[in-house]
Amino acid sequence: MKRSWSAPTSWEEVKKRAAGRAKYNAFRRLNAQLRRRQVLQLLGEIGWTYGSQATVARQLGVSEATISRDMATILPLYRECAHCGSLVPRVWFAEE
Repeated sequence: MKRSWSAPTSWEEVKKRAAGRAKYNAFRRLNAQLRRRQVLQLLGEIGWTYGSQATVARQLGVSEATISRDMATILPLYRECAHCGSLVPRVWFAEE
């Protein structure tokens, strides 16, 4: 079904398309959050060594680039605990 871009579109159709995009994008954001949680869990089990991101990517069935983007999002939010060496949220160390 081809439609011209200049063809008038009803307001109801515009709202329906926007709602569909919003649901789709919300679903993608949720999946990314859940995957990042799995990435943290797997890195906790595997450890941070050479090739660990590739191992996590294989286990989750995504590309290594996806894991790299996830790590770029996750790492600024966490830091290594001086006592136990595990990753903990930076807000735990925030000065009040």
